[in-house]
Amino acid sequence: MRRHLVTLGILTVLLLVGCAKVVVPTGGPKDMEPPKMQKEDPPALTVNFKAPQIKIAFDEFFTLQNPTENVLISPPMSTSPKYSISGKNLIIKFTDTLQPNTTYNMVFSDCIRDYNEGNPIPYYHYSFSTGPVIDSCTIKGSVRDALTLDACKDYFVMLYKKDVDSLPLTTLPDYITKSQSNGNFNLDNIAPGFYKIFALKDINANLLYDLPNERVAFSDGLVEAAVIVSPKDSTRQVDIQEVQLLSFEQAPENPQLAHVENPAAGVFILPYMKPVSEFSAEALGQNIPYFERFNESRDTIFWYMKEAIADTLSYRLHADGHTDTLTITPYKEVKLNGRGSSRNERKSVLNVTARNQGHRFKPLSLAFSYPIRPADSIAATFISRKDTQTVYVSVPDSFVMQLPIPFSYSDKQSYTLIIPDSVFWGYNNLTNDSIRLNFETRSLKDYGNLTMEYVCPETGGNFIAQLWKDKTLIQQDMFTNTCKIPYLYLDPGNYRIKVIEDLNGNGHWDPGNYSLHLQPERVFFFHTDVTIRAYWDSEEQFRIGEIRDGGDMRR
Repeated sequence: MRRHLVTLGILTVLLLVGCAKVVVPTGGPKDMEPPKMQKEDPPALTVNFKAPQIKIAFDEFFTLQNPTENVLISPPMSTSPKYSISGKNLIIKFTDTLQPNTTYNMVFSDCIRDYNEGNPIPYYHYSFSTGPVIDSCTIKGSVRDALTLDACKDYFVMLYKKDVDSLPLTTLPDYITKSQSNGNFNLDNIAPGFYKIFALKDINANLLYDLPNERVAFSDGLVEAAVIVSPKDSTRQVDIQEVQLLSFEQAPENPQLAHVENPAAGVFILPYMKPVSEFSAEALGQNIPYFERFNESRDTIFWYMKEAIADTLSYRLHADGHTDTLTITPYKEVKLNGRGSSRNERKSVLNVTARNQGHRFKPLSLAFSYPIRPADSIAATFISRKDTQTVYVSVPDSFVMQLPIPFSYSDKQSYTLIIPDSVFWGYNNLTNDSIRLNFETRSLKDYGNLTMEYVCPETGGNFIAQLWKDKTLIQQDMFTNTCKIPYLYLDPGNYRIKVIEDLNGNGHWDPGNYSLHLQPERVFFFHTDVTIRAYWDSEEQFRIGEIRDGGDMRR
């Protein structure tokens, strides 16, 4: 009996174990905290520093990402320290002789991260001095894009004790830091004095401005790091200087031609390194007629050939006194998987798109992918619920890539536009497919108007006003004195207004030139977005000189 009872007990236990549900333990909430410093050896702000290494303990395991780029030491050292991790400790061994009586700053930018989740310490700062005191002066500020006023991240901001213009091109700085994601920077623990300040987007990581496409920013004068002593009680207070630096890419002295693009048969794009005022082309041998147009900023020229190119052509290009030689060849089909593109893969029709569909005060226009040949009496049929009407359009003998279709619309009416195929012929010998557009017109009550009064400084000047919606330029005007500019029949929504101080009066924004000590032309934004409401007239005043953050605006 006892043996049966023991057997029954064992079977019961096995049955209960077999029926138990296995549950994986949860790990709790996700770790969102970066590592925390527990101890520094020697402690930060140590004076008469003589230690061969620094040991920093954290409260958890961590990683150190790319210290060569993400750890800034100021003043810079000729050879970087060696970094290693032992458990939860960061060990920094110096390989360079430290300068006497010097305050050193080490800034760790987003590179100390916890091991599991990668949460970074955004800004970890360690300072020490090889002399008896820690320098306590600070210079701070921001780096902004000169054209958009957007924040500039990861720019090296450098101080030089001497006021020599060639220093950023030839010499490592005396102090250095890096701008954060919001464009702000801090240069802490620096000695009192006057400094040359320079910011650099360093492409080749040598802390020198030695490449033409590196973006830079500089101050017109020296900045001062100072300690103010109170005349009443002789207390000392650090005078923190704030500097705004505007970054730009310096344009070359001459409008040099960059690589020429040939995106489609008969289309050639000629991008220049700076805007071009005067341009001409001289054929060297055979000449094929072409249409020519500039982009809005006049730094890119588009050529559309009137005939197919069968042989190599050469031209001598003259741009603002600079000469280049251009060689163009017949267009080559793009290879797909080692083969030429198939018949169905080729762009075999003239591409046509419509603009201003349903706009009550702007004519519906057809935009073509290539200039079209002259033509007469092309039928465009508009069908509505009320009737069917046909208008006839002609293509003039000129450079036409956009063609308005004149028609008198009714408010709040649905229309279908029909244009047959093969009535528009491009100079590339492609023709259109049949066009069928469905749209509904709006009324006056669907639009809003804005009048902006631009108040100029008393001295006047050359200014360019731009109205933007998202990333689209809606309207541009030039003025020299206080004036009112109307913006009519705008779609409801938020708009931004930007003013460029056009110092040289050439009609576009110009970057700076460090070698000539020229700052970029100033840009001003209206202090807020302008909201346009349907069937509403708004009036605003923009006093030139109000600068705001450029936000997400791009050129």
